[in-house]
Amino acid sequence: MKNGVRPLFATAIFAFAAAASSAEIDVMTQNQYLGADLTPIIAAGSAQPFDPVAFNAAVVTALSKVAANLPQQRFAALAGLIAKRSPHLVGLQEVFRYDCQGPGCADPAIAGAFNDHLQGTLDALGGAYVVKATVKNLDLPLPVFTSTGQALVTVIDRDVILARSDIASAVAPVPFNAICTHPSMDGCNYDVVGEVSLGGATVRIERGFVGVDASVDDEIYRFVNTHLEVREPAAGNPYSRIVQAAQAYQLLLTVQGTTPTDRKLLVVGDINSDPRDEILSVPPPLQLLLGTDVIVPPYLQFSLAQFTDTWTLRPGANTGNGAPLVGFSCCQDEDLGNHQSAHYERIDIIFSQTLPRRVQRECLHVESSADNTGEKGLDL
Repeated sequence: MKNGVRPLFATAIFAFAAAASSAEIDVMTQNQYLGADLTPIIAAGSAQPFDPVAFNAAVVTALSKVAANLPQQRFAALAGLIAKRSPHLVGLQEVFRYDCQGPGCADPAIAGAFNDHLQGTLDALGGAYVVKATVKNLDLPLPVFTSTGQALVTVIDRDVILARSDIASAVAPVPFNAICTHPSMDGCNYDVVGEVSLGGATVRIERGFVGVDASVDDEIYRFVNTHLEVREPAAGNPYSRIVQAAQAYQLLLTVQGTTPTDRKLLVVGDINSDPRDEILSVPPPLQLLLGTDVIVPPYLQFSLAQFTDTWTLRPGANTGNGAPLVGFSCCQDEDLGNHQSAHYERIDIIFSQTLPRRVQRECLHVESSADNTGEKGLDL
């Protein structure tokens, strides 16, 4: 989920050869997009004094936008991108499930919102992929009143790893949940997360990571999927950047400290950090509290930890002044109504700890916001 929601429809597909063998692996990262901007809900929920009527209206409006964004058609289009390239492993983010109980669910303006993005994707893939690991993030109940009565809506966010069915028996979850402070299903929620106030109650915006070990062509890979906090701070308030930086630091410590030497480590996901992000100075009043005067953004943390952004190794790569600006993966209008892509940054990354011998093919496939079926980018 994005708090300052910037709808994202992007997939990146890579094939790279491991340095010590002729083995190759195809992997993908895909943010499925929750379907609406949740900022108005947060704003209404944290307003002082709290107005329950305004909060209810914000929730109903968001659900109506989710329904209007045609979830079933989007599942089919996103699954089509996976099927077209047939990668061994796929990291999915913003894999939402909207549940509803009560007569209010029948309101025609919101009824189409209640879907399970994961099940819709799997159904559209027709058995070609199976779920191998999941971390549950947000799990938020929201009582609402609609034109047809009262309802209890539950919003669940997950990050998921899919494996192609023909290799699924050689893929197993990494037991991160046995070593972290906040275990969640097969993975972990981060220790430091954003918090918002909804009607006086503090809600943690959980985000997490999950991983699998996969044997492909006699090579063993550790494949980790994550979705970090958004980075847009309010003027003079670096709170969200502090949160995402702390999450990236925890992830790096975990994967570097637990990955056996016989595995090639890949970290993929929506890291909400662009290669152009710079170190941020912490305002003096917060320096003592945080114990630092700078915030190092996630992308730079991975770079300093000697991870390779594989996009920069694609055939014909042109990184300009050291910053790989080509291949923007984000973002579109909230309602996906823009007929021309509005992408302006690249925050969906595939990192490799081992320098690949070569990147055989790298692509960005971006759904057209008009019909959800178009492609844009490079196929090299």
